[in-house]
Formats: sequence, structure tokens, C-alpha cells
Amino acid sequence: MKFTDLHIALETFKKGNPLIVVDALSRENEGDIIFPADCSTPEKVNFCATKGRGLICIAIDIATAERLDLKPLRTNQQDQFHTAFYDPIDAAAKHGITTGISAHERSATAKIVTDTNATPNDFIKPGHLFPVVAKERGLLEREGHTEASIDLCKMTGHYPAAIICEMMQEDGTMMRREELLDFAQKHAMPIISIQQILDHRILTENHVEHISQAQLPTKFGDFTIHAFKNNFSNIEHVALFKNSNSSKKPIVRIHSECITGDVMSSLRCDCRDQLEKSMKRIQENGNGLLIYVKGHEGRGIGISNKIAAYALQEDGLNTFEANEKLGFPRDNRNYQDAIWILKYFDIVDFDLITNNSDKLNTVLKNGLSANITQVNSQVTGYNERYLKDKINITKHQIILEQ
Repeated sequence: MKFTDLHIALETFKKGNPLIVVDALSRENEGDIIFPADCSTPEKVNFCATKGRGLICIAIDIATAERLDLKPLRTNQQDQFHTAFYDPIDAAAKHGITTGISAHERSATAKIVTDTNATPNDFIKPGHLFPVVAKERGLLEREGHTEASIDLCKMTGHYPAAIICEMMQEDGTMMRREELLDFAQKHAMPIISIQQILDHRILTENHVEHISQAQLPTKFGDFTIHAFKNNFSNIEHVALFKNSNSSKKPIVRIHSECITGDVMSSLRCDCRDQLEKSMKRIQENGNGLLIYVKGHEGRGIGISNKIAAYALQEDGLNTFEANEKLGFPRDNRNYQDAIWILKYFDIVDFDLITNNSDKLNTVLKNGLSANITQVNSQVTGYNERYLKDKINITKHQIILEQ
């Protein structure tokens, strides 16, 4: 059994019916039962309690939390997924609530949360329904069930609040991918992945704004430099555009920010070498785009953590182990802004300068057409292990140049 087509799942959710949503194998690898809170019923909540068996929460947006004067719970910052739990609540006694724990009363509490006329006086704190607050940009900012729930509500016209419940087996262990698929089939429920929702948003939205442009003469040739800004994150990117020979197929380089390599000429990596060779190739081709993606320092961990990772590498760890030792994934980057910039230039079929198949796969799944083209990587005594680890561990297709 495979995941349900997203459009079918969205129709189910729009009608107020529950879905199963699964996160990445590399993250929690868990599934949640999710349905819109404005369509909550005692039967649906009881289904979560008896079949899902996990903690029953209500995912909300920050505006709802502020309207109801809900505050974040104290945290010791040890949760690696940074789930934003807020004050647990019950609806107040004036709404017919007694203890607040029954399926009927938790469902009633959920429905009152979605009432835009409700105020803090309509709730008791603490209670038995656990609000979790989604990041403002949803899955574009955090790939969790909380954000997936609010994104689903917004995509289907529901109030931004959803009941979510983690799914456990009868023995109390968590359901994983195969068990979740079996459960969905047994109960005739749609099952989708967080990645499906995220892919749909990237494909159908564009949150990058073109800010400015000017001519930029360089030692490799003349380009037009364009500045872009992500309206949610406020991260700014630049792109070098060349279009003196539109008969040629465009060459594209999506280049991750690297201050140590690109600016300071570090020999630990091949970033500057790749940047300059890409600019030269685009200039020679007469048609192409170099997107310089900010926020990718150290494969997305930031300059301070990147330097800390360098220190760990000096102690013997490889580049990927060092990131993981600091509590990050091997690669914490995403390329959604680059995809949106490509669409701004209407570049849909091109040769992509990369040795990283993840970049190519991202391009292809967003409806663009590309083939890999490469430039050689200059080997030094300082970057040889780094380059070979990328070849051997993450299967980068690097052509080494001695």
C-alpha cells in the first residue's frame, strides 16, 4: 500500500474527516490522526483515544494562542523537535464541562477554541486538551505534525486548529511506517506524508520577492545581479543572471553560502572553486543563472556551529559526524527559495551544475527539468578527506582534480 494521493486526502479533510499524517523516516517516523477542530465530534475524539492511544492535542496558530491568552509551558530545551506546548485547557463550566476529560468534553473544548468570539474566560487552565502552536510559516519553517495540521486547515478552508493524536500499538509501542499503512487500510483512512504537503506548498506558492537588480561586471564577465527576499524568514538571496545567448540551454548553479570558502578562500572545502568555475561556465555559455543561497552555511547550521564542527573535525570526526555531534542532521538545507527564484526567471529546463543528487531530485519533483553537469573539484591537502567523505558517505558524484 502506498500513500494516498494528496488531492483525495484534502477532499477528505475538507469534509471534516480524519487523516493519518506520517513524518519523515529520519525524523520521528511516527503517524498522527488529524482532523479539523471545527468539525470535532465525540466519536472522532474517542477514536483517537481508543485507536490512536497517544496524547490528544489541539494544534493551533499563534493568533489563536494570543486570542485565548495561552502561554508556552516552561521548557528545559531538551526536546530535539522543539514542540511548542502551551497551557493545557478545558472549556469552562458554563459550557457544560465537568472534569473535561471525556471524549464529549474534549470535543466540546476543541469546538469552542475555533469560535472566534471565545475569550480567555471561556476556558480553565490547566485542563485536559493540550495546545501545540505551529510556526508561522508552517511546514516551510518546521516539518512537524503541528505545522502539517495547520497547513491542512488553511489549504481546505477550515479554522486553523486541528485535533492531533500520536498513534501507538496495543502493546504501547509507537506505530511505524508499515503498521501505519496497515492501520489506514484496515480503517479505510487516507494516509499521507508531511513531505507531500510540503511539496504541494512549494509547487503552488512563492514567498520570495524580487527586490532589486543592477549590472555587475566581474572578472568572469558581465552579469545582472538580482536581490530576493523571503517574506517570512527575511533571508535575502542574490542571483547572477546571464542571457546574452538565449539560443543556448541555460546552465544553473544553486550555490550554498560559504563565507569561509567563498570570501576567505578556505582550503577546507571546494566551495570557492565551484563558485568561480560555475560563473565561468555560465559566462561562456551566454545563458544561465547562479543562485547564491543564504542560510546554508555549514549545510544549514550557521557560521558559529560550522566553526564548532571544524574543531570536531580536527579531533577526528568527519564532516557529517561533526554536524550530528552538534545535534544537527548531516544536511540541514532546503532549496525551496532557490526553486521559487528559478520560477521567477521562468527557467524550467536547464543543465544543473552539481555533484549532489539531492539538489537534482528537488528540482525534478518541483516540476522542472534538469540534467546534471559538473565542474571538477580542486583537491588540496586540507579538503581531500572532506571530498572523499562526500563521495563515500553521501554518494556525491565529485570529479577530483589533483
